[in-house]
Amino acid sequence: MSRHPLVPQAAMSATRRLPAALTLMSAAVLLAACGHGGAQPSPPGTATAARTVPDHVVRAPKSLLAVAEPQANGIMWALAGASGTGLFELDSASGQVHGSVSVSNAARSVAESSAGVVGLALGTSSSGALELRDGRTGKTITTVALPAPARQVVVGSDGTTFYVLTGWRKSASVTIVSAQNGKLHGSVPVPADTVSIVPDIQQASLYVLQKTGLVDEIGISGGKITAKFTVGAEGMYIALNPGGNTLYVLKGTAAVANIAEVNVATESVRSVLPAPSYCRGLLVSASGSQLYEVVGTPGYGNIQVLAL
Repeated sequence: MSRHPLVPQAAMSATRRLPAALTLMSAAVLLAACGHGGAQPSPPGTATAARTVPDHVVRAPKSLLAVAEPQANGIMWALAGASGTGLFELDSASGQVHGSVSVSNAARSVAESSAGVVGLALGTSSSGALELRDGRTGKTITTVALPAPARQVVVGSDGTTFYVLTGWRKSASVTIVSAQNGKLHGSVPVPADTVSIVPDIQQASLYVLQKTGLVDEIGISGGKITAKFTVGAEGMYIALNPGGNTLYVLKGTAAVANIAEVNVATESVRSVLPAPSYCRGLLVSASGSQLYEVVGTPGYGNIQVLAL
């Protein structure tokens, strides 16, 4: 893979050295960027969690947009860039960039299957697509046309199925795509203001987060709403732990946000976790013991890792 112009040689060398000055700078950024939920009211009857300081902060490219699931070797693909967008092969522990490839400026989200197929969701004002790329080289395997501009792509628990949220201003749906060959396996209608989705562990239902903070559980077969509950504030992103019993819902604004930790069985907020300013997304580690908070601004990017 060629090195993307957003990562000059000097920056890559600095990443390998991890100088103390940059470590201190990361800590300063963390203290400035972390929101501890104090300015964001919690739903009645909930307790604010004491876990307010990340275990560590992984440096990432500026203008970080989204991050795919870390693979067994610790490598994750990060989507970043403003005027020029790239996919960066990132060490999830050190932040070292191993390589990068240029991608369309229409790229909005990224996920990776267990077999190493990268799904890159594209959305323009008039069309949407899912690019399937080789996780070893970053090269495009095939491009799957979607019914509307893509907003997000996630991978199911089977590791072989992509779920792509697409939508126009007055309608939205989730398209189900095989990560193995790009074949479409149907679609599920969702509310027009849906901002984030995640399938349950059985891949029988979708948890659908609306901008209002309302979460719908929608059956994949039939598309009927089977449950709904609210987490409060403005919904931004939703993620599910590997056990399937806890949802993490990012809510608030770019400047001030927090994360509702939701008990799936009772559909109630168990606790409220901190979220850094300009948090764009969430990932839960394969072990379920860590929450990755994806942070991106034009001036910096990082992944803050919080113990669960």
